[in-house]
Amino acid sequence: MDFELDIDYSLFRLKQEYFDQNSTIHGINHTYRVMVMVLYIGQTINLKRDVTLAFCAAFIHDFARKHDGFCNQHGLWASQHKLPEFGSFFKAMGIDEKEIEIIGEAVRKHSELIELEVDHIAYQTTALLKDADALDRIRLNENNLNEHFLRFRESVGLITFAKELYFKTRNIKISSFVEILKIAKLINQ
Repeated sequence: MDFELDIDYSLFRLKQEYFDQNSTIHGINHTYRVMVMVLYIGQTINLKRDVTLAFCAAFIHDFARKHDGFCNQHGLWASQHKLPEFGSFFKAMGIDEKEIEIIGEAVRKHSELIELEVDHIAYQTTALLKDADALDRIRLNENNLNEHFLRFRESVGLITFAKELYFKTRNIKISSFVEILKIAKLINQ
């Protein structure tokens, strides 16, 4: 797949210091996989701007986690504390203030059980992030993903790919988004 977004993927290099906790469950590799899944879902659905916004939301979505257990507050904390820290980074890519708010809404809502209305301005971005995050639930255990909770039918079609991506990347240190994207493209040939 070719992803034609106005994003320089080489700039997306995660560092452990971005995260409030050191985690293998919600850390760097998980975040990179969620970013990949945003691109793949978005490409399949043929969305553009929402993919860019969801990609940025995926970048920061778990930065504010305090633990690896169930938590419906870490999205709120990330939008409050991490989005302001990375807002200028996103704006340098042409994201405007209204779109920063949409990213914030998606980050907040990704960890909540309540769904946005389909006509909400942030619905597509949030749904992309939530589905991409859910597709990496294989890291928790083989049967942790219930496909009936996915918002896009196209996401269901990516479950096998998401599992393969997890198994290819679970025990390696990934240094950049470009590196994991290359791995993903090899799986999807």
